[in-house]
Amino acid sequence: MTGLTHVGIVGASGVGPPLAQACLQAGMSVVLIDDTDEVLSQAETQVLRGLQRAEQPGAFSLMRKATRLERLEGCDLVVECGSETPQAKQDLLRRIDSYAERSAVIAVETDALPVSFTARYVENPERVVGVHVPPPATIGRLVEVIGYEHASEGSIARALAWVERLGKTAVRTRDKAGFIVNRLQRAWMVAALRVLEEGGGTPATLDAALRAEGGFPAGPFELMDSRGLAEDYSIGETIYELLGRPERLKPAVVHQQLVGRGCRGRRNSRGFYAYGENAPGTVNLLVGELLPGLGQRPVPAAAVARAARAAARAEAQAIVDDGVAGPQDVDVAARLGLFWPKGPFEWKEAA
Repeated sequence: MTGLTHVGIVGASGVGPPLAQACLQAGMSVVLIDDTDEVLSQAETQVLRGLQRAEQPGAFSLMRKATRLERLEGCDLVVECGSETPQAKQDLLRRIDSYAERSAVIAVETDALPVSFTARYVENPERVVGVHVPPPATIGRLVEVIGYEHASEGSIARALAWVERLGKTAVRTRDKAGFIVNRLQRAWMVAALRVLEEGGGTPATLDAALRAEGGFPAGPFELMDSRGLAEDYSIGETIYELLGRPERLKPAVVHQQLVGRGCRGRRNSRGFYAYGENAPGTVNLLVGELLPGLGQRPVPAAAVARAARAAARAEAQAIVDDGVAGPQDVDVAARLGLFWPKGPFEWKEAA
């Protein structure tokens, strides 16, 4: 791929380091930029360890780090991986736009926030595209390429070529909150959260039900803890608000309460589960305090799986109806981005 040899990644936490690793493994040179040397050093260590696990330690020689955006000089593509808040992204994008080469494409990495919310004030909007790289960025197989309304076809083509260079599959989506992957995942998680709040099971029994009966690689409560409760709640709230507050995607009260009590999932060993010295699968006692009827009206595992799949199938249809993507792309995104065994439109049972 010509013109895709030098990549800038702005933001050395969250998705930034694993995305840098993925670029290095694909043979691209990377400059990783953040405000502080401390954050950059931690990211550097993370990337090196990842490359060692991937048995490609030599690729580390292709990485540089910097605290100044002037170091973006020479980059063919710049990926903005900053905070998922409109104002922060707007400010950072304007600065990137002023320092990046005029020929460079700027990719906004976003979990749920539409690109139009953050790129509207950029001086050169035609070179801005949106991307969502579902975790884990190092081994994940999907990138959503978001059709920002002002992006030129050339910029979109460059982003698609970058995804191909990474060895991943690109799915193009309309610029609407949550895109495909996070809308599907939110619907699936909200369905499980409602069963939890109604006393139909514990986090452990519901996760087990969705693994055993639904064929999912991990349960929703495990995933929320792994992702970070506050981060996951923020994504869900963004999707809910920007899609017009549909009841089907309304964030769960217990999730909000856990975040309010300082539970951050695996990040501080307290989420829907308790970690640290506790045995695997130990439910956080606070969940029982917040939900006194926890697990007292158990729902059969097969019924739990049907409810979660029905919610995901309904959301898949809403995604198509909204013009975000077609059924085939929704199924590809579910399989490659969420690692589901099949996409919602491929399920044989009625939703």
